[in-house]
Amino acid sequence: MSRLTAQPLLARETLASRTINRGKLYLVLFALLLPTVGATLLFTYYPQYAAIKYSFFKWDGQETEEFRGLANFRRAFFEDPLFWNSFLLTFILLIANFFKMIPSILTAVVLHRIRSQRWQYIYRVLFVVPMIIPGIVGLLIWKSFYDPSTGVVNKFLSASGLMYVLAWADQSLPSVAMALTPWRTWTVDLLFGNIWGMGLVGLAWLLLPLARNSVARWIVFSNVLFAVGYLVWVVLYGQFFYFLLWSILMISVPLWVRKAPPLGSAPAVLRWSGFACVAIALLALLLTMVWTRTTNAFDSGRPVWLGHTQLIIPAIIFWGFPWVGTVGVLIYLAGLQSISEDIYEAADLDGLSSFGKLIYIELPLMLGQVRINLIFMTIGTLTDYGLLLLLLGPSGGPGNAGMVPGLYAYRKAFLDNEYGYACALGMVMFVIIMIITLIYQKFVKIDK
Repeated sequence: MSRLTAQPLLARETLASRTINRGKLYLVLFALLLPTVGATLLFTYYPQYAAIKYSFFKWDGQETEEFRGLANFRRAFFEDPLFWNSFLLTFILLIANFFKMIPSILTAVVLHRIRSQRWQYIYRVLFVVPMIIPGIVGLLIWKSFYDPSTGVVNKFLSASGLMYVLAWADQSLPSVAMALTPWRTWTVDLLFGNIWGMGLVGLAWLLLPLARNSVARWIVFSNVLFAVGYLVWVVLYGQFFYFLLWSILMISVPLWVRKAPPLGSAPAVLRWSGFACVAIALLALLLTMVWTRTTNAFDSGRPVWLGHTQLIIPAIIFWGFPWVGTVGVLIYLAGLQSISEDIYEAADLDGLSSFGKLIYIELPLMLGQVRINLIFMTIGTLTDYGLLLLLLGPSGGPGNAGMVPGLYAYRKAFLDNEYGYACALGMVMFVIIMIITLIYQKFVKIDK
């Protein structure tokens, strides 16, 4: 065989050998992945598929299965007021948790600005050490803090004199609420239907100038607000006039903003109007709807934080003080460490102060991490119930004051044996979480 005919044959044999070896390698890799893929399908995707399936059934968790179609969803939307009332506490906790993200952000900034690598490493380790303690232990410790007789909270309030301040507020603020309620009725309620409507309008006005160059973004946002407005005013209050007013606002105001360049200060006026609406709504909420009647819980100096309907929500919000989460701090710190030193050097040359660096450099470049924590926080607030189950029990405390959707679904499944209905509630929460996540993805922009 000549050399010229042997070379193509050798090349074909080499190619075939490489193909066989590559196929064996892929086969080994797929074999190694098979246990992981199988476990994921079995323990992750199959339960989710089963939840979707059983949401259409009347199922008691055993063998009784009766197909009900959309009956479970109809019951959840129109026949179960306690489920939707639980979203009120969730909404309050979402707002509180949003502000509780600030200490973690500031802590991460302080850690990032420590010049000594040694001390920065020590502090990072100190933040990781608490993760060794099981979460259930932390919950039990906080439950002991709220004990009326021996709890740290009551002892601190008594020793600092704040117990007398709370007792005075308990007697005074209901009178303030009674005096300001007519003002709220004839101004906020008359113009916007209720406080929530005023807050939503203000929020829309704050965000619409940011979206005036994006028709698609405005369409998505306005459709979500249409749905919220319909839910708040038509379903709950039956006030069609205010829904009509809301519709006019959501159509006319964006058209006005679209003409912002020739109108000059239109976006600024709209932005300040939105800020004023949100601020007035929050002020009216705090003064007229939060502390509306005397509790007399502080007169004895031993308030029962987890046993009084009006003290449960403040106790839940205060839980975890000073609200510096280990995971959140590490996520923010990772985002800060990705900022180039050249940016800080340019800021120093421009004479930017430490506060200016926080506002104009670190926060904008940390929005990716903020968005991640926002999504995690929202999912946890809507679905987590371990804290409330341990502190208040499956009923959510007296008068269901601490009931959240996750705890309500747990009670329906494991106490009332309505597993099918609980699956339907889970699907409703899944859709709500998905919508909120899409809003975060759309509006929390990362400016690099």
